[in-house]
Amino acid sequence: MQLSFLIAKALLEGDFASYFASVPSAADDPEPIVVREGRFEREARMEDEERGTVTVAVLVVREVAATAEADAQACERWIRTYGWELVAENGSWRICGLDTTAPAFEERDGSGRFVYEFDVRLTVVMSL
Repeated sequence: MQLSFLIAKALLEGDFASYFASVPSAADDPEPIVVREGRFEREARMEDEERGTVTVAVLVVREVAATAEADAQACERWIRTYGWELVAENGSWRICGLDTTAPAFEERDGSGRFVYEFDVRLTVVMSL
């Protein structure tokens, strides 16, 4: 189970995107939200579970800089205040904590679009 799917699902529930991409291609959608999951970093191992963190990067790609910044801020606020208790468990993963970084300008991509990024750092427990 990819935890980035839970982030994408939460953003869909907040009406932030109709299209998610792994690579922001202008041919597929001019203004996608890109969700990239990092790897699990173990902090502790117990007999039947591991606890650690997973960082999910959220990139908001828009044609206009002000729109990219405003949408990234709204997405980050939504994720930070989302009711994770209802969807915290999925398969062998359980989210037990969440923190976000402030959205920041990342780059202008090859198509000239503005990219703002924020990270969602999930503290998770994985059943063994």
